[in-house]
Amino acid sequence: MFVIGLTGGIGSGKTEVTHVLRELGAVVIESDKVAHLSYRPGTDAYDEIIEQFGKEVQDDSGVIDRAKLGGLVFAGPDLRIRLENIVWPAVRSCITERLIKEKERGTEIIVIEVPKLFEAGWEDLADAIWTVEAPSAVIAQRVNVRSNLSETEKNARVQAQMTREERAERADLLIENSGELADLRERITDLWRTNPEIQNAINN
Repeated sequence: MFVIGLTGGIGSGKTEVTHVLRELGAVVIESDKVAHLSYRPGTDAYDEIIEQFGKEVQDDSGVIDRAKLGGLVFAGPDLRIRLENIVWPAVRSCITERLIKEKERGTEIIVIEVPKLFEAGWEDLADAIWTVEAPSAVIAQRVNVRSNLSETEKNARVQAQMTREERAERADLLIENSGELADLRERITDLWRTNPEIQNAINN
């Protein structure tokens, strides 16, 4: 089994890369979706979030309102770090369990999409780390089109991540995504067909 850790900045194109890899046959684990599951009532993370941030982050039904929580924690790094210290261990545990199950099933290629993979210190979960990056101007345009966030919220999310240069230096593979969507899809398809680690996992 070959595990790819996929990371990259906001608006870089990570989601499209996971779509292509899934179409090609990879199993994709999206850390954000795992994190959302940890917010469900009855989980340890849920209880600790309510204890740390108060009932104002709940909606009328008692479920954590992610928009309210996000607006709160991105207002200051101390609150964001406090939330990460609650959620990240729960997410890592779930991902680790999933990796064990996928290995038992005989899964060949797994992609773990983690926006803050290096910040979380999860390099050890993957055999190789790919980062998807794009120029700042391109990212700004994409985020403006796709996001309902205010400028302040967008900037807070960007500032909460490593720079593209830091990710590129630490990753095993840099995927530049400054062109058209078709170009990115072609690049990922070529990687799938020519990457020796992927092909070795598929053929053995």
